[in-house]
Amino acid sequence: MIFRQSLFAFASFCLLSSIGYGHYPENNAHVYDSLSLKTGITEAQFNDAIDQVEAFYRPLYEEAFGAKLVINRNWRSSTVNASASINGSTWTVNMYGGLARRAEVTKDGFSMVLCHEVGHHVGGYPYYSSRWAAAEGQADYFATLSCARELWRDQLAANAKFRKSADSFAREKCDDVWDSEEDQNLCYRAMMAGKSLGELLSNLGGTEANFDTPDQNVVTKTATRHPVGQCRLDTYMAGALCEKEWDPSVIAGKQGSNSASSETKTLPYTCMTSQGFDGYLEGVRPSCWFKSVLN
Repeated sequence: MIFRQSLFAFASFCLLSSIGYGHYPENNAHVYDSLSLKTGITEAQFNDAIDQVEAFYRPLYEEAFGAKLVINRNWRSSTVNASASINGSTWTVNMYGGLARRAEVTKDGFSMVLCHEVGHHVGGYPYYSSRWAAAEGQADYFATLSCARELWRDQLAANAKFRKSADSFAREKCDDVWDSEEDQNLCYRAMMAGKSLGELLSNLGGTEANFDTPDQNVVTKTATRHPVGQCRLDTYMAGALCEKEWDPSVIAGKQGSNSASSETKTLPYTCMTSQGFDGYLEGVRPSCWFKSVLN
């Protein structure tokens, strides 16, 4: 691929009066896009995925957070990215056709990007330093731990299709954690959505990302910016495997403080291994980007 890791600079841009956070690092993949492309997902699927997110989160934003959710549907744009921003009580997500048309992107993968952007708003601790937005890794973790479960938990027939089609390693990991067939199927589906995005990140960055090759890096301080593709796939996997139940009406560890107090507030909703907190072996945020401040 022509894209290399050197392109993985932090992507931010001004939107209204706030700072926006993109799902992918800055890239020039838009030059390969065309509305005539028949890869990725269709415009109807693009809109349907957004409809589902709006149906669940728009009333929740208003009732729980006093905010208006706006999702901009930029189908004709060639941008291979997505972004979130806040301007007062208007909390915005921008979705782009250039991302949706990428060959690696499935409808569920596209939904996972939507979940990631919602996660910047409500995914909580850890945050970008002194800002409103959840860190990139946390937005990924939220996407499978909370958002995908809320969107898909009642789609039993659609989830069941992944019992045969999901990667065997992913199925084994899900089966080790979840007892019921319904929970296993939902886990398979979230895993495969994450794999769709891992493959795109790998192709953009000239790396690989697989379920059975976890990132071995260990950070000494939580990294808030975009992890590499393998680390992000590991994070999607972790969220799918965490048995905690996220309360969607809560922004865990709110707001903007990366302190021990903030992390403690997330304990009811996230899987931890340190200092006797639950002792989870699966579902913990990967050490390739996350470092607990409670250790």
